[in-house]
Amino acid sequence: MTTLKYVLRDMGRLVVNHWVLGLLTLITAAVMLWILGMTTLFSLNVQNLLSRLESELTIQAYVKKGSDVESVSKKIQSLDSVYALKAYSPAESLARLQEKMGSQSPSGDSSSARTLDLMGDNPIPWNFEIHVREAGQVESLVRTLSAMPEIEDVVYAGMVVQRISALSEVSSHVALIMFVLSVVITALVVYNTIHISLYSRREEIGIMYLVGATRTYIATPFVLEGTLLAFLGALIAVAGIVLTYFPSIVLLQSNLPFLSTSLIGDTHIIGRFCILLAGFGATLGWVCSYLVVARFMHAVTQPE
Repeated sequence: MTTLKYVLRDMGRLVVNHWVLGLLTLITAAVMLWILGMTTLFSLNVQNLLSRLESELTIQAYVKKGSDVESVSKKIQSLDSVYALKAYSPAESLARLQEKMGSQSPSGDSSSARTLDLMGDNPIPWNFEIHVREAGQVESLVRTLSAMPEIEDVVYAGMVVQRISALSEVSSHVALIMFVLSVVITALVVYNTIHISLYSRREEIGIMYLVGATRTYIATPFVLEGTLLAFLGALIAVAGIVLTYFPSIVLLQSNLPFLSTSLIGDTHIIGRFCILLAGFGATLGWVCSYLVVARFMHAVTQPE
């Protein structure tokens, strides 16, 4: 208990004597961890939106007349990229077409009905509505389906697929870059703050070591200082995320209702994310402080 008391006392002295550096570290860590948290949440929301769009991407494959629909269905379902498949008979397809044309026609307009009457016999063959796992798999799946002798035609939104795939790739790269930059900058600030604190007390540290103080006793206050500053910065960042993220979500949902199902607004999920961010900040501070203290103590205690 006595040792812990002295360690905490020395840590308090470090924070008070170097309050300017401590405040700088606190503010920088808070800002960078806030940017890290908001960037991560933005990336998660974008990925969630893209995943929803990918799940809604469909490929319409039309079967040649005379083909065994059941065997073709099993053949398509065996493909790895196929997430779900639904078969439509000619009658079901015609009913869907009538419903769609009716909903797009003005009230009282019977032009769509006359058009369907002129078609005579139902020309729509058996067809499959195919859902893919990822947008990037659509192109290869279309080529596979087109090569099947039982498939007459394949219809899909090619340009939409390409844009969703490109957006998914770009958002992943941007999120990774922002994550790395935030971690590196925060780590450098904490590292330099502890290094300056150590350098300003280098003579005192040398005397303490000569009179018998252990490396652990000397180093622990500095490690605790860095960990505490980074943790407090993470708590400030968490408060900033709570104050800015939820109002932003409400604003987006009110102005862009179609995004409501794609945005992460569950308080339990955000709460767990904030706990992880606070733990990450404390861990980052401890690692940076430990590295700089270990390096400095090795240099100071080496015989000349």
